[in-house]
Amino acid sequence: MKSPWMTVVVAIVSLFVLLVAMGQLFFSRGAQISTEVAYTYDHEVNVPFDGVYMRDETLIYNSGTGILTFENADGTKVGKSSVIARRYKSEGDSAYLREIEALNKQIEVLNSAEKLIGTDSSQLEAISIQINESHSDIVSAVIAGDYASAGAKQNSLLEAMCKREITLEQPEGSGQSQGYAAKKEALNQEVSRLQSLISGSVQEVAAGSAGYFVSNVDGYEGEIGYDDISKMTEEKINEIIANPKKSTGANSVIGKLIADYHWRIAAVINNENLVGISEGDTVNIRVGSDGRQLEAEVVSLEQSGENEAICIFECDELNSTVVMGRTARFKLIINSYGGLRVPRKALRYDENGERGVFVERGQTIVFKKVDVIYWADDYVICRQNVYQKSDDESGSGDDEEQVIDEDYLKLYDIIVTEGKDLYDGKFIG
Repeated sequence: MKSPWMTVVVAIVSLFVLLVAMGQLFFSRGAQISTEVAYTYDHEVNVPFDGVYMRDETLIYNSGTGILTFENADGTKVGKSSVIARRYKSEGDSAYLREIEALNKQIEVLNSAEKLIGTDSSQLEAISIQINESHSDIVSAVIAGDYASAGAKQNSLLEAMCKREITLEQPEGSGQSQGYAAKKEALNQEVSRLQSLISGSVQEVAAGSAGYFVSNVDGYEGEIGYDDISKMTEEKINEIIANPKKSTGANSVIGKLIADYHWRIAAVINNENLVGISEGDTVNIRVGSDGRQLEAEVVSLEQSGENEAICIFECDELNSTVVMGRTARFKLIINSYGGLRVPRKALRYDENGERGVFVERGQTIVFKKVDVIYWADDYVICRQNVYQKSDDESGSGDDEEQVIDEDYLKLYDIIVTEGKDLYDGKFIG
């Protein structure tokens, strides 16, 4: 029979062994080390504001009945007397004519490709490059959400592919190809069939002058021009922002033409947000949710009351985003930061007072320095590539070949965010 004391001793020894084993496991992993991968991060400091567009605009009138379709996307540049819209007797006529136009473009593509009949294959490389470029343009347009542009580029891709087919199809030494005669005949027959289905004539609407076409109007056309800076008082700006659209007074208005690609913004902004900004300065702005930054000049900065100023910005980049509506929500970019995102709790200092972080390297942790360029509440942004300084210690980067300093944090390094008893070279198993 075992003594009660023996049972207690065995239990104590077992517990001691268990604690020792758990302690070795715990401390060998750096006391439950937590990590995070270093990745790139962009932060923007901006000032949101509401603004009013100032543009020279001319209304387009057209009276009539039937279905009106526009030939151009908003913001497209059109020449004087060019067709900007067509009025059809019915929706069916509109659909038939759009299909006829698409078929005729396909026929033009095939005619262009057939011009290569009788030539050798020396143009294959150039054609292949054209195919790749057209494909890249379409993909980029789709990614950017510009589906109209993507659709417009598809004929370029089709033409290049047809040319490549013509070139490869020609029997060696004959210099001949069957061409696309049968395909063109089928397309022409379909065009004839669709033309027979059209029930009425088409009325074309031409542009009275050159400009940038926009299909929507807001009633302020002719009232707020590009040069009407003196009209843009604080009261006027606030009135338009509160009521950005009013009646045009005419049911026959179908759109407008913006005379020039230059446009302006009028806005009332708090003085605290304009520190360091003066007339003549160049700034960056964003329109609405558009991720693109537009460069603008501060053409006027006039005090309005004690705490605000009337700002007039000028920009010369016209796109579909900035032609829609009379007002918009803008962002004045004060500063932009880009680099590696690091949690603030991961920051450490070595024996020389250098700021950095511990990172995992195999089964050890090492100290890497960081160059902080932006501080947030719970993270910092560090410079992604820190180059070794030149002999003159200027670090200007003017040397012919720059070498990245490996002592600094790099993209995809595994940062140690938490852990006890951390030091350079510590084994973590």
